[in-house]
Amino acid sequence: SPDGDSPDQSWLAIGSDPSGNIFISGHDHVQNSMLYRLDKSTGVVSWVGDARTASEEADNWKATETAEKFHTRPTHHNGQMYVATLDRSSIDGAFLETRGFHWYAFDPDDNSFVDLSAAEPDGVGAKHLQVVSIAADAVNNRIYGITIPENKVLYFDVENQKTTVLGSPPEWEGYFYTNRFMWTDSNGHLYFTGGTERSQWNRGEDPLVLNYVWKYDPAIGFQKTDYQLQTLSAIEVGQWDTERQNLYVSDDMGHIYQFTDANGSWEYLGRPDFPAGETSSGNNKVWVFQLDPNGDTIYLGRSDNFESPNELWQFDITSRQSSILAKLPDLDASSGSERFITGYDSWDLDGNFYISSFSMYDDENAYLIGVNPSQLRAALNQE
Repeated sequence: SPDGDSPDQSWLAIGSDPSGNIFISGHDHVQNSMLYRLDKSTGVVSWVGDARTASEEADNWKATETAEKFHTRPTHHNGQMYVATLDRSSIDGAFLETRGFHWYAFDPDDNSFVDLSAAEPDGVGAKHLQVVSIAADAVNNRIYGITIPENKVLYFDVENQKTTVLGSPPEWEGYFYTNRFMWTDSNGHLYFTGGTERSQWNRGEDPLVLNYVWKYDPAIGFQKTDYQLQTLSAIEVGQWDTERQNLYVSDDMGHIYQFTDANGSWEYLGRPDFPAGETSSGNNKVWVFQLDPNGDTIYLGRSDNFESPNELWQFDITSRQSSILAKLPDLDASSGSERFITGYDSWDLDGNFYISSFSMYDDENAYLIGVNPSQLRAALNQE
């Protein structure tokens, strides 16, 4: 950034707009979070704003305040790109030490990046709360968010520029892992999940409560659906098809599901042919998920596998068969040798998807990687 921030991480924070521009958040996980744009017309990645600068310009930044992450995928809604800050992400009471999260929006028409929460009470979306995932709701003109570790659902009313905290289902008790992907349907209902069996984050949450997708209906409130999950593992990534009829999602174990908007159906499709979860050879975290525009193939990423290389896999939706597409170090030694790869639903208009590659606290800025799967398959003689 202009102030010299070094963004060495990018957690599930790549998105795109209808024009095919790619937006990526970089953050240092300590002080500040930045937003960048890859301009489709120039091919140049440039800084468009950061949390501290935008809040200082609105006189809404405290001397002791930090913005560890824009963990949220930059999300397009009515011509603007939205993000929110996450200043503590541990599954404990550390968030209570924070001031609270901020909403930000980038307007490409005037190239402005503004702190939307500056006009809200106390200058934050909600006191102390920290947002880890957001989802746009075109029906109700809202941006939904969910907090960690309380799993409180909230929303930003775009017209009135106001945040409302809805809370959680009464069955959700205690602090536990929060989903990194949630979605809204054509009726304006929000779908969300929580919990994980991974020892790194599990807090003894009840699988009987959390092995299902939950819904928020503005007219009714919170409801448990009959959409069952394969295991205690919150949904992490997802993407709608181009007609916004079918949504494909996955947890970080690679279990892939299909949600059909027209009839509200839910189906488990399978998972890639590599180990799920924690093994002696790696953690097999699936944080890359890209649905090909033709709607027949999903590209997934496997990372955090100790000394084993990060990999891209392809999953055929019709046959439900999978195969490895490439090992990232074979494509590029520098970016391919980082610990994590993340990114979902981030395509330009030329058949390329984009992911981030990084390690933690290594003083190396995160990489933005573009992949053209058709060209890659041809180059690898997989066509």
